[in-house]
Amino acid sequence: MRIVYVEDNPANIALVQRICHMSKDDLVTFGDASSALDAISPTSADLILMDINLGNYSLNGLELTGLLRQKGVQTPIVIVTAYDATGYPEQFQAAGFNEVVPKPVSIRGMIELFNSYREN
Repeated sequence: MRIVYVEDNPANIALVQRICHMSKDDLVTFGDASSALDAISPTSADLILMDINLGNYSLNGLELTGLLRQKGVQTPIVIVTAYDATGYPEQFQAAGFNEVVPKPVSIRGMIELFNSYREN
């Protein structure tokens, strides 16, 4: 499966890289929203993982998701965030996310997530 991960924290990227290696999935990462927006197309990935807080950049993960949806990207987008998702359900749903995964992520949980989006 082709997975895109938009995340600015190298430690989080390294963990997901390790998980993708274990699950034999291909991973492309972007450290900021603008490079991700330029590169992600409707056929770029089978699953997109999105952090909400992308550092000091002009767009956050919610805004980036909205722009990707406007671009025609229908790929499932999963929030991977340390934010309390219970406080933001309307914002998350309005942005076009499919699911929320709280940080810190577990290896088992991420593999199960990947498997749930795998085409059979």
